[in-house]
Amino acid sequence: MFWIEFIVLMLIIVWGTRKGGSFLAMAGGIGMLIFVYIFRVTPSDPPITVILIMLAVITAACTMQATGGLDFMVQLAEKILRKNPKNITLVAPFVAYLFTFCCGTGHIVYSLLPVINEIALENGIRPERPISVSIISSQQANTGSPITAATVAIVGYMTIFEKVNLATIMLVAIPAALIGVLVAALSVYKKGLELEDDPEYQQRVADGLVKDFKKKVEGEKQVTKKAKISVAIFLVSMVVIAICGIFPALRPTFSDGTQLAMTSLIQIIMYVAAAIIVIVSKIDSNDILEVPLLKTGFFAVILAAGLCWLVNTFVGAQTNFITENLSALTNEHPWIYIIAVFLVGALTSSQASTTMIMIPIAIALNLPAYIIVGGWMACSSNYFIPDSSQCIAGLAFDTAGTTKIGKFIRKTSLDELPQFWNVLKGDMSLVGTRPPTVDEFQQYEWYHKRRLSMTPGLTGVWQVSGRSDITDFEEIVSMDVEYIKNWSLKRDIKIILKTIQVVLHSDGAR
Repeated sequence: MFWIEFIVLMLIIVWGTRKGGSFLAMAGGIGMLIFVYIFRVTPSDPPITVILIMLAVITAACTMQATGGLDFMVQLAEKILRKNPKNITLVAPFVAYLFTFCCGTGHIVYSLLPVINEIALENGIRPERPISVSIISSQQANTGSPITAATVAIVGYMTIFEKVNLATIMLVAIPAALIGVLVAALSVYKKGLELEDDPEYQQRVADGLVKDFKKKVEGEKQVTKKAKISVAIFLVSMVVIAICGIFPALRPTFSDGTQLAMTSLIQIIMYVAAAIIVIVSKIDSNDILEVPLLKTGFFAVILAAGLCWLVNTFVGAQTNFITENLSALTNEHPWIYIIAVFLVGALTSSQASTTMIMIPIAIALNLPAYIIVGGWMACSSNYFIPDSSQCIAGLAFDTAGTTKIGKFIRKTSLDELPQFWNVLKGDMSLVGTRPPTVDEFQQYEWYHKRRLSMTPGLTGVWQVSGRSDITDFEEIVSMDVEYIKNWSLKRDIKIILKTIQVVLHSDGAR
């Protein structure tokens, strides 16, 4: 029965991963239905402790973002980077690590990538060098930060080990990640030709395909006092949590002899930090519900409630089999488990989901704590597969076109292929209007919304009309509106045929 249930579990995870987003958690619910009603497996307890910690951390982080605190931190990062332009390849990855570590989300690196690209070009440095390592370092920072979903999750699971707490996890994760970042930065420090010696890059400049970056002074966005205060409060709360983890004597002991658990302390400190930010900054607490970070945090919570519950149920039902048949093998060859962590991290593209899948399995295998914590570092492998959002972002922001795979992907329009999945799901059609981003839509005037009256397409009039040469937004909108007015099946067929021609001649994008 073990292998049947295991196959079902893997199919559920793969299915949820391919669908993407919150469906991974929903798939966990479908798996629970199968396990309970078909296999007659007794459900385990949901990971309440992990969920409660996540909610507390998310509340504090969202409160800081509501005051403009995250924007302030990005601005500080840019200042640091511009003070060390010649060493951007070494400095940028550590800045990316620091700010991800402090903000609790790797998504903040997206705000830094255009800055890194610009500074690199200003100083004649290949952007691929600092950008590639910065992406990796930002993901590594998700392990060890006391406020990331992955770290919170492993802290919750490792409470069964008496001597393992937040402090010990940080003492392993932080040095390991920083050493790895340094090695990675040094490995690409002289990668490729210098821009001044690169004939292909020089030709792109001559053809006007690369923006001529010149140092310029731009007015900084005004930072409010409440943003600075919220960041200070948030960082102080992180320090307090870390200190209490390092020095257990600082946590109160109760009359029954038990001591306040770190999991409970994290929740208390985070909620108190959020409350202080609201009181001091005088923001409307309802504004917290509107910040973008809430969406990311909510995903982590429902993932824990859905998929993690399923994994725990499977492990609980098969504990005897796992212990008797697999424990000896993985204890003798722990690299087998660590490789599994790496592969799951690459497939799920999420440290949190990987943690929630693999740590319960490690515990069931009776692996020692040092193997579990050390191997956990492999969960930050979501940059390993080139179609991950981190890799795509890096390719997009390297405007110099120095990344070979990026040049090939953009030149051949292969970056559009993942959208075929959206076509199959019915979210898009083969031919239609250009799908806008959320940021673009928020800036729409009323007449721009006319282009949304038709299902967006994988290709369209703009794409086959020399998209790299048409940058005026109003012209793109005009094309879409004209297409909607004059739509016909015959015209769609012509656009598809022309798309094939454009791709074969590499005329789609430059």
